[in-house]
Amino acid sequence: MKRFRNSRNGSICTKYFLTLTSFDFYMRIALINSEYPSPTHSGHGGIATYTYLAANTLASLGHTVYILVREGTSPDPISDSVHIYNYGFSPAPGLHRITDKFRSGKIVWERGNSRNIRNTLLSIHKRFGLDIAEFPDYNGLSYQCSGSLPFPVVVNFHTPSEIVDRLNNLTLTKERSRWHNFEREAIRRADGYRCPSIALRDLVTRDFSIRTDSIEIIRNPVSTDLFDRINKSHKNDRIDLLFAGRLEFRKGALILLRSLKKILQLNEHINVTFAGETELGDAYSYRQAIERTLSEAERKRVWFLGPLPSKKLAALYCRSSGFLFPSLFENSPYSLFEAISAQLPVIASSTGGVSEIIRHNETGLLFSPESIDELLGCIKKFIENRQFCEEMAQRAYQEIKTEFSPEKIAAESISFYQSLIDKFRDGRKKSR
Repeated sequence: MKRFRNSRNGSICTKYFLTLTSFDFYMRIALINSEYPSPTHSGHGGIATYTYLAANTLASLGHTVYILVREGTSPDPISDSVHIYNYGFSPAPGLHRITDKFRSGKIVWERGNSRNIRNTLLSIHKRFGLDIAEFPDYNGLSYQCSGSLPFPVVVNFHTPSEIVDRLNNLTLTKERSRWHNFEREAIRRADGYRCPSIALRDLVTRDFSIRTDSIEIIRNPVSTDLFDRINKSHKNDRIDLLFAGRLEFRKGALILLRSLKKILQLNEHINVTFAGETELGDAYSYRQAIERTLSEAERKRVWFLGPLPSKKLAALYCRSSGFLFPSLFENSPYSLFEAISAQLPVIASSTGGVSEIIRHNETGLLFSPESIDELLGCIKKFIENRQFCEEMAQRAYQEIKTEFSPEKIAAESISFYQSLIDKFRDGRKKSR
């Protein structure tokens, strides 16, 4: 039995959890994000995929979901219970505009966006009532909201900019340091936290001085539906290895630069395809460096396709032979989930949240990102033991179907939200 406290009026109702995915009460939930994909699955990133799955699954269970996305985004909700609102910049009131002149332009901009989000949430709450609002950990979008709303604010850790910058080995400038502090302050103002991996939670507790027991581990939801509809057509006379994602340092670009020629030399039938950004900034520099290491014949076996819409990317997964994932650190990467959903054998670095998803020699092959020899050994094992690797891919697929199903994760989310609502209301009572 569960007591549900309505955050709109403080009334208490006795409710029951019937099953893991069935509730007899319904929440009104706000999810804030700067991007939200359409049901047509046009190109988008992992955080948008999370928002899409979370919103529509919660709606399918009877909850009402409000999505706040940045102006200029035109998503098409799949459910009538998912309502889209746009947020933009609201200038600071009165004398605060003067102090804003001494702040970084980016910080002023995101504080203005956060101010507009707060006002939009208050408007929604006044008209319909809201029980809880969930924010991402980046861009400081929750900065103006925590402590000023009549319901709790949750921060979901995807990977804060401070950690991303460090993983990308970027030089820390004064301006970037100010940005990190702004984002950090927005995070620390929240009423509660959730995170999809133990690895990122441990980094956050160490670097942000947030207690471990205050961060709830709730995995990212994964749907295999798109991939289940596609025929798996691996060619027997080719070994097609796929890398999906932006070609950058933290994604293992340097590892690929140092190893790609050796990978191609393992077997003449190996081809490597890069699907993701390779034309801008550091990604282009890494692409050029990789191409310079290859002979003319080897270049004909390496393909750079650039970013692809989700449906085309899913088809590429389903006709590849194996998935290369050499990241230096990952939280809960959707590119890995997509490979598993396509029942693709995985060769991945044993770092961060990856090792919470893939178990070496059980659901995939893992290597240390510091060892090119281990990477080559895994690829060689994959080539020589294709049936064994395909059986591991099947096990990985079955595991995410059960352990990461959107309905299971939605049920865990509602239980977590409920605990925060109860705590929030109790705290407000004690402060009176």
